[in-house]
Amino acid sequence: VRRMLTLLLATTGKVLEASGGKEALRIIDAQRPRLMLLDMTMPGMSGLEVLKAVQDTAVEMTIIMLTSANDVELAKRALTLGAVEFITKPFDLKQLKEKVKRCLEAVPGDRKKDGGLPWRTVALPMRAKKMAKAGDDKVHG
Repeated sequence: VRRMLTLLLATTGKVLEASGGKEALRIIDAQRPRLMLLDMTMPGMSGLEVLKAVQDTAVEMTIIMLTSANDVELAKRALTLGAVEFITKPFDLKQLKEKVKRCLEAVPGDRKKDGGLPWRTVALPMRAKKMAKAGDDKVHG
């Protein structure tokens, strides 16, 4: 799925990919992306753990959560932590690409731009930076 999404979204801008949560945190710290597609299930850290770590940082980014679980409580937690969308697999690739485009075009603070898409930013805390550096440097997945 990660590889397919990388290819699909290459036309929307620069696409970075991580094979696990710790690698994602390192990339966020170094590259400061504006948007992240975050899977709930990854090696090393769950998507919610990554989302919590990203929440306290100075990096402003939009997060779209992806999951194979259709769990309302999980979706509520992800949205509470700052995700703007909670998308269950399988999903329509064209619709996902449109959501990504809308998120990238949205203006921070504009909560109703493009058909009601909410805008939330989250930031990566220093503790996440330390967690990523303290973790193993192996690429998983």
